[in-house]
Amino acid sequence: MQSIFCKNKKGQQEAGAMAAAALIAIIALLIVAYILFLPPSEREKILEGEEDNVSEEEEVEVLLSETPERLYPLDQKEFELELPSINIFTKEEAIEFKKLDSLYVSRSLFSDKKAVVEFDVLDIADTEDVLLNFIVVESKGRLSIRLNNIKIYDKEITTANIQPIELEEGLVQGKNILEFSVSSPGFTFWRRNRYSLEDILITGNVIERGAQASKVTFFVSESERDNLRKVKLHFYPDCDLATVSKLEIWMNNYNLYAAIPDCGMPNRAIEFSPDKLVPGENQLIFETEKGSYLVDQIKLTSELEKVEAKIYYFQLTEEEYDDVKDGFKDVLLYLRFIDDTSDKIAKIIVNGNDIRLDQTDIEFEKNINNFVVKGNNALKIEPEEALDIVELEVSLEE
Repeated sequence: MQSIFCKNKKGQQEAGAMAAAALIAIIALLIVAYILFLPPSEREKILEGEEDNVSEEEEVEVLLSETPERLYPLDQKEFELELPSINIFTKEEAIEFKKLDSLYVSRSLFSDKKAVVEFDVLDIADTEDVLLNFIVVESKGRLSIRLNNIKIYDKEITTANIQPIELEEGLVQGKNILEFSVSSPGFTFWRRNRYSLEDILITGNVIERGAQASKVTFFVSESERDNLRKVKLHFYPDCDLATVSKLEIWMNNYNLYAAIPDCGMPNRAIEFSPDKLVPGENQLIFETEKGSYLVDQIKLTSELEKVEAKIYYFQLTEEEYDDVKDGFKDVLLYLRFIDDTSDKIAKIIVNGNDIRLDQTDIEFEKNINNFVVKGNNALKIEPEEALDIVELEVSLEE
């Protein structure tokens, strides 16, 4: 009995061990499958025993960060800024406000037949030369015409065709009423005065002003504005003296010019105070009320009080300097310019050591390990021509 019990117990233990081994094998297969389906980078971290936070970013310390804006050559005091041409114009369009085939008015001792014509003018401010025209088929007496209850015409007409009747600007409104009537026959009471008119037409010119003004934008740095002694505006107007009105020129909100220029000739330079400019964005506006102008060869010439190379400073501690000299860290000079097309020629001086800049690229980077000193370091840039720099940075990197 005892031997049977022992055998059963031993069999149960062997079965349990086999079940445990099978479970471990299944878990191992699941883990392998999980790892296989992971992204390669995560799988590599698990297999190599790395943690997510093990990698460290390269250490970078910014020693100097500036926005120099525009730099000028030391030996140049007069500068020129060319601006794009502009075209401004107004356009007149002939409009028919009203057209009638015919109308008839008459008056006798016992009757007075009048005729009323209504017409609308949608844009009073930009409407001019409103005219009334008609053909006289039959006439007897004096024809009277009133515009908005104001008499504008009272004549006896003896011809079929008349000069167009001008409707004065001050009398024309948005909604208008023309009243036609004829004079009384007076003592000849048996007669009837009358007018028969055909092809009645009311016209006018409407001015389109969508292109009557144009704006040119340019930038001036704060240091440049503060150092200006005088500024002049030059331009060449192409226009027709017979058809244009005065040309107005505004610098920001200040009126520089308001006159009819000599068309087809360079205009005399307009000198104005530098305080009409502002640091940052400036707006030069050209405007006219009538006609067409092509304004070409627009440029600003300026004269500076003095040009001095600005010096930029940055510090290196003794420990940082030692790291540079021992090759553990680098001091990098970085410049970013306004474009990648213009020539950028300058001499960069670091603690008395010259670096030549001659490129068109938008970025410039240089290792200046050999030029730095412990403590205070000085850097300045002397361009051969005006140079726009968006960013200047000196950094210490591993």
